[in-house]
Amino acid sequence: MSILANLFEYPLDELMRKLRGGSEFSDNSPHTGDMLVDLAKPATLHYPNAQTPVSIDVLWNACHLESGMPVGMGKSRTKDINIARAKNNHQHVIGDHVLPISIHGDSSFAGQGIVAESLSMSGLTHFTNGGTVHIVLNNQVGYTTPASHTRTTRYASDIAKFADIPVIHVNGEHPEEVARAARTAVAYRQKFRKDVVIDVWTFRKRGHNELDEPAFTQPAMYRRINSRLSIPATYEKQLIAAGELTKERADTVRKQWLESLNTAFAQSSTCNPVDPQKSLAWRQLNKNGDYPTESATGVDTSLLYEIGVSSVSSPEQLKVHPRIERFHIRPRLKKLQEGAGLDWATAEALAFGSLLAEGYNVRLSGQDVGRGTFSQRHAMMVCQETEQVYVPLNHMKTKRLHEQQLGKLEVVNSNLCEEAAVGFEYGVSIEDPTTLAIWEAQFGDFYNNSQTIFDGYIASGETKWGQQNGLVLLLPHGFDGGGPDHSSCRIERHLQLSNDPIDGHTSAMPNLYVTYPTTPAQFFHLLRRQVKRNFRKPLIVAAPKTMLRLASATSNLSEMRPGTCFKPVLDDPTVRDPHSVKRVMLVSGKLYYDLAKLKVENPLGEHVSIVRVEELAPFPRRELFHVLSRYINATDFVWVQEEPRNAGSYTFAASRIKSLLPKHAELRYVGRSECAATCSGIESQQNAEHMQLTAEAFDGLRGLVADLVIDSIALQHSQPKQQMDKPASVISASVSHRWANRAMYAAQSSDH
Repeated sequence: MSILANLFEYPLDELMRKLRGGSEFSDNSPHTGDMLVDLAKPATLHYPNAQTPVSIDVLWNACHLESGMPVGMGKSRTKDINIARAKNNHQHVIGDHVLPISIHGDSSFAGQGIVAESLSMSGLTHFTNGGTVHIVLNNQVGYTTPASHTRTTRYASDIAKFADIPVIHVNGEHPEEVARAARTAVAYRQKFRKDVVIDVWTFRKRGHNELDEPAFTQPAMYRRINSRLSIPATYEKQLIAAGELTKERADTVRKQWLESLNTAFAQSSTCNPVDPQKSLAWRQLNKNGDYPTESATGVDTSLLYEIGVSSVSSPEQLKVHPRIERFHIRPRLKKLQEGAGLDWATAEALAFGSLLAEGYNVRLSGQDVGRGTFSQRHAMMVCQETEQVYVPLNHMKTKRLHEQQLGKLEVVNSNLCEEAAVGFEYGVSIEDPTTLAIWEAQFGDFYNNSQTIFDGYIASGETKWGQQNGLVLLLPHGFDGGGPDHSSCRIERHLQLSNDPIDGHTSAMPNLYVTYPTTPAQFFHLLRRQVKRNFRKPLIVAAPKTMLRLASATSNLSEMRPGTCFKPVLDDPTVRDPHSVKRVMLVSGKLYYDLAKLKVENPLGEHVSIVRVEELAPFPRRELFHVLSRYINATDFVWVQEEPRNAGSYTFAASRIKSLLPKHAELRYVGRSECAATCSGIESQQNAEHMQLTAEAFDGLRGLVADLVIDSIALQHSQPKQQMDKPASVISASVSHRWANRAMYAAQSSDH
């Protein structure tokens, strides 16, 4: 609070309003706000000897210790690069325009693993921000834990040594020495463009907060602290003794400050805070709460063909690995020529390339993303002789793109961490809405290490602070023998973070999107939709593993042409007569292909419809209702999933689906039973479970079909003789009006 008020000129009446239990946002703001110590508002400071004012961007902090550190790194790097682009500065060195400053506590700096992760990436090519000045406020106690129990090293700043980051130790009781340390740190940073740490040894007068009694746990330390003057009082005495300040002037300044606080307190009861001003790029999108609009995501197929060819083109002097040539380049060119059988990696490259052609930037980050965890992507090619790296999409040459300003694809093979990497990409996303920022996990399970960033920033940042982000998270998911720690991206956890209303009748802007696409074309449209909208929301994709090379999980170029778009629900394309369907299976993800294969093999398969729910949150009520209402004879509705019952999408989807079903209809569950582990690590057991659940999905069909025949015969006998020549409808009288009470969903949009 002291820093906000004194250094960053945060309005005092707004601070007092927050102290008194009010909101830091304007009276009509929908945002829920944050703790008093986590307020943030940009400021513009003017200094006497400065030619231009200094813009200060204070970051919102989720109050998880040190979690804001990588967020600041990502945001500052992106801001610096964008300023250089705006100035058309081709001689730009990262860090020329932005100086990042990060303030830490001594115990959190030494104890939180995200600090080591962030420092480790601080000097990496795709993560450096030109150096951050870290200020460690070392009060020699962690909440109530003595320093001897908070670390095994002598200094709280010793963690920085592994990254060759210099540390300046300074006594906080000498303000002028602290200022000297700060000047030295900034000079070092400007010269070497590396991080630097200032370790300020000081003490806290009243413990962890103003109501704390530190003598409970540090009696000896606080006997000494209470016996000495505060640091401001000591410095005042020093200045008076040196003739730099008079007692009268000190008393006047103190009196004026107290008067300003009293005035602010009186005004706080009626003040209406001014919401933070957003950057120009964000102001060009819709405001929070405005009705969102969707833009077309289809692209001219001739352009897509040219982009696809460019995605696997490289200079003659670059020697590509022969296996990449044989299994990646040649098949892609062949399928592009045919316009059919396009796999996921090709669809992704087409999405990236088409966005670059429209001037958007794409940043793809994560472990092994250049090649792809499953050796499917090859967005970067490495010369087999020189190890030179070449990114084909950054050298697109097509007839129509000759004079256009193309965006840039940044392919980032990150260091082996998750929390700091996700935090960094979140920082990129909140700074620049025109960059498609993507973080891909090696396996979806690994996102667990970054749960703090998901909970405190990605999912709730807009609700708390009004801070939109468009981060895409690709989390490979699917039970394919990878064992309990390489199979699940924990879809259920992401769905639990969604604010999608259970009853569907409350208007709410979604806070995030959770999808499990089953075709490359769907994936193509998802990626393009993310930046073509007039708003930004995080997108969580349960990404493919086995589907990457599944012959039936491919798409045609025609599915990406103008006029096409992402479909939240995919109806069964094999159903010829909807009236003959007695069982509707609802499924999300790759299990669809196993069920579809069994349906073809089943003699009664024509009486089954397999409906894919591609977008789980916000739940696509309107689209799913329109599909389900086609099957007016269906009496059996089943949710099928490969995850255990206490995991996957069932718990989230069940209540929402039931509200769409006809009167008296139930939703059955078919899948694995509840389990503490994600899945079995024993291949034979997992295969047996899979065979059992897919077989169970088709159990009882004979009885359902018999009911359909009986209903059809009864209906035919009940018709007047003169109408018998007309084709008989097989709609049973007992079910013909079951959908009447669900008409409300006919006009309701899942996209709000």
